[in-house]
Order: sequence, then C-alpha cells, then structure tokens
Amino acid sequence: MSYLYGPVYSRRLGFSLGVDPFSRKVCSFNCVYCQLGPTLKRTIVRRGGINLERVREELENILKNKVKINYITISGSGEPTLLKNLDKLIRLVGKTCKHKYPICVITNSSLLYRKDVRNQLKETDLVIPSLDAPNQEIFQKINRPHSLITLDKVVKGLIEFRKEYKGKIWLEIMLVKGINDKEEFAYQFKKKIYKINPDRVQINTPIRAIPYLRKSLLPSPKVIYQFKKILGRNCQVVNFRKVKVRKVKTFIDKNLVFASLKRRPQSIEELSISLGVELGAIEKCVRSLIKDEKLREVVEENRRYLVIK
Repeated sequence: MSYLYGPVYSRRLGFSLGVDPFSRKVCSFNCVYCQLGPTLKRTIVRRGGINLERVREELENILKNKVKINYITISGSGEPTLLKNLDKLIRLVGKTCKHKYPICVITNSSLLYRKDVRNQLKETDLVIPSLDAPNQEIFQKINRPHSLITLDKVVKGLIEFRKEYKGKIWLEIMLVKGINDKEEFAYQFKKKIYKINPDRVQINTPIRAIPYLRKSLLPSPKVIYQFKKILGRNCQVVNFRKVKVRKVKTFIDKNLVFASLKRRPQSIEELSISLGVELGAIEKCVRSLIKDEKLREVVEENRRYLVIK
C-alpha cells in the first residue's frame, strides 16, 4: 500500500502532504458527516502495522521532486492516534524532511484523555483536534462514539493536552445543519472552549459530497457567522479559496488521481490544484475513470465532486 498522498490543497493548511497510517477506515467514532463512509467497527484499541521504512522511502521520493509543501499532515483513512507507534512515525517524518516542514496531526480528540497519546504528539508543530458537540446528547448524535468515550472524557483530555503541549492547537468545530447549529449551543461551546484555551477556533462545514447521504448537512451562512460572532475574535470560518498553480504537468497517472480521491471527495479543480496537473489533463483522466466505472460524480451545494464507486 501507499502511505503518502498529495500534496492536496487544504482550506486550512495550504498544500498538505498527507501521511495515512491505515489502509482502511479505523476509527473510534462514526461521525454523520464523514466523507469516508460509515465506520464498520468502532474501536479504541491502538494498533501497529505501519511500515516505517516504506514511509521513509515514499517521503524521500516525493521530496526529490521538490513539490510545494506547506505542511506534512498525519491524517487519512482513520483516527491517527489509534496508531500505537505514532511517535516513531512523527520522528521519522521530521528526520527525513530534515524538519523543513511543520508536522500536523488531525485528530477527533477521542484518545487525548490518555497520557501516552498526549506524550506521542509532543514532537509535532500543530495539532487540530475536533470538538463537535456542546453536550452529551449531541455528541451521541453527531459523532456516534465508541461506547467507552464520553464528551466529558474528550473535553478533559483536551484541557490536559493544552497544559502539556508546546505547539499550536487549532480547535475545530464541524457545524452540521440541524444537529449542533442552534444558537444556544454556541454559548455551550464557548464555555468549553474557554477551559480548553486553544490558539484558534475554526468553524468547519461539510461542504464536500458525502457519498452515502442524499441531503445537505451545510448550515446557512447566517447561522455560521452567528456562531463565529458568539465564539469571538479567536474564531474563524474555514472557507475554500482558489489558488494559482505556477507549474503544471500535462499528463497524470490514473493511480495518482484514484489515490487522492480515496482519502476524500474532490472537484476536478481541486485535483488540478493539489496534483499540479493541467485542468484538461485531469478532465481527460477523470472521464476515463468514470467510463471504467471507478468514479462517479456527486453534486453538493451546486459543486460537482468526484467519489470512488
């Protein structure tokens, strides 16, 4: 299997080179908004299995091409803190790239109550943990966690992590229409955020297509910016912005497109930006993959996304 993907253009991190510790979805949650589909079996058991030597080889090959990278991000098909030797992976990435690029871990926060997990994150530059629920009832509705994970445990883990961690913490709230977007919930979030004390609070929204759902989960702009107003100056709304690609290739391997879409649905324009490939070449490749019945298009909020069949 391939452990690296991208660089993919991220709304928060710019060009992010992804490191995916798992070949399939392994998670402690079964979030309603997950782009990867349902979690078949929720777990909190940490596991090994990643081939560190293979990661090093893949990373060295990508670095040789001198592609644009703003962050190296450990995230992908599962919850990264479920990787038992996460600290070894973080050190390997830092050493291989000679600490030229900041390392980020994106986590659902479910295991931050464990000191061993918090310790393993210490050598990163940025951690983006999530807090999607203002109370236990909403936690069950939106994150659908493993039976041993409670919201109280998640919040206490975040508070302890803030006390110990020297890097940056950007706390993410995924705002989902009809579930956690009531104004009263914004004030409940605010109390918890005060205790956690992150460097930033980021309101994210499920703008991408979710293959197995037929309804939009995107709150209205009015609701989103009312939340931002209540949460205060330290809060920002994560918006997609277009970027220009300086150097573009005119040919793309189908396998690269497939590997990129395996981690998340993307539009043709996003694929062009993240892979550094001319738009026409991406369109030709995508048409071929759709014809081969490997991809399909999904329309969400008037945007067309490509998802794996």
